[in-house]
Amino acid sequence: MPRTIIGLDISEDTVTAVQAKSMMQGYQVTGCVAVPITEAGGISVALHAVCEEIDPKGSACNSVIEDGHVSFRNLSMPFTDLKKIRQTLVFELETLMAAPVDKHLVDFIDVNRSASQTDLIAATVNRAFIAEHLSNFESLGIEPEVLDVRNLPLANQVLMQPDSPENGMLLYIGSKKCSIILFFEKKIVLIRQLPFNAAGLAAVVSRAVKREQGGEFDSEAYRAQLVSLCNSIKLTLHGFQAETGNTNKPGKVFITGPGGLIPETAEIVSKGLTLPVSLLNLRETAGNIQLSAHLASLYNPALMDNALGLAIRESKKTKGFNFRREEFQVKTQLVRIKKELIHASIYLSIILVLLAVNWLVDYRDLKKRTADLDSRIKGIFTQTFPEITNIVDPMHQMNSKISELKNAAAGAPGINMDRTVLETMNDISARIPKNLEVQVDRMVVDQDGIQMRGTTDTFNTVDSIKKGLESSEMYQDVVIASANLDQSGKGVRFEIKMGRAQ
Repeated sequence: MPRTIIGLDISEDTVTAVQAKSMMQGYQVTGCVAVPITEAGGISVALHAVCEEIDPKGSACNSVIEDGHVSFRNLSMPFTDLKKIRQTLVFELETLMAAPVDKHLVDFIDVNRSASQTDLIAATVNRAFIAEHLSNFESLGIEPEVLDVRNLPLANQVLMQPDSPENGMLLYIGSKKCSIILFFEKKIVLIRQLPFNAAGLAAVVSRAVKREQGGEFDSEAYRAQLVSLCNSIKLTLHGFQAETGNTNKPGKVFITGPGGLIPETAEIVSKGLTLPVSLLNLRETAGNIQLSAHLASLYNPALMDNALGLAIRESKKTKGFNFRREEFQVKTQLVRIKKELIHASIYLSIILVLLAVNWLVDYRDLKKRTADLDSRIKGIFTQTFPEITNIVDPMHQMNSKISELKNAAAGAPGINMDRTVLETMNDISARIPKNLEVQVDRMVVDQDGIQMRGTTDTFNTVDSIKKGLESSEMYQDVVIASANLDQSGKGVRFEIKMGRAQ
């Protein structure tokens, strides 16, 4: 998925933003804007104005530390391990800095590495300034992933072009400051910031942003300032050559910044440095940057090339600084929600404790109820089976005892027959006619047969009972064992015996 990045450049004159989307082959510029800081009323207000023109949501952001807040030093370290260099660089700078080094954040780029030595450029920025600088972005919801130094991403883009010279210099000319980035053999070897005061150049910037023509400008005073600047640059280059012994000279000078808005700047600088000079236009130089016709009409190379260099900054192919480290390191999503995670963990712990307490209370209650039930079961067992005194497992022992009783009862009369006693009684009742007067006084049912004694009205009734029972398939050998008149002489006492049918 193409990544969209906003390059946000902050100079003493303008806040400039260029939004670019990385494509398969090159970049597509999707927005560009420049806001004069003085007219806006400060950097914070200018940043708000920029974000009103280019929505930062969904885009990554690369930005810079303003000119004048970074100090550069060329150093040589007696080893080549970059990790070891980072660990010892602070101690090396401690003797070179007027302010305590621990109040500054340090980063570096290596210029040249030999078998036993590394030449590097160290950059230091006051930590308090970085914190203040980043606070300007917070209210806008912007989190810069990179805080580089101004002009270096642009210089790296120049070095990446196949037709760029081996030795050269990028010269940024602002209304109050000037920066030079010197490169030899397509490697950055020197970064310096020089004082410069071009009266009226800020007004030129304001008119350029508004795309206004004309306006007053003191060309003679500007020319004098440029001549003085060229002398300072020559002294700086001479000092660098004397210190390093490097005899290379720039083959070409590329001018960017508000000074590039003045047509005669290139001619004056070329004459002052006796070097070829051209006004830089990164969009045309790179060749892989696409703009719509509308954006091309808004794009101003002198003011926006630095922002474009930030938007297409390639950290894997070029060397640059990044002051988003240590306490200013970009917060990951996990770090951002760390406080919420801590609160959630506390709440979760409280819930788990409450659940544990609730479980413990339920367990104690259940244990108490279980003990009560065990006691009641033991009491019932003792009452039911008083002969058993050794009670270990009442339920198991009770089931075993019941099984024994069932087995013992299986051999009892009438229990293991095909017909139950109730079925037998029901059948006898059905075989005796309802109109007969019969009263059964005793009935014995066993494995051998059935005995039935009772009283009826006549001997004929006894015969009728016998015949009714003989008709059943449940009995065999139905006989009248006895039939006699009772003591009153009005009824007949009888006894009938019969066997069970097999």
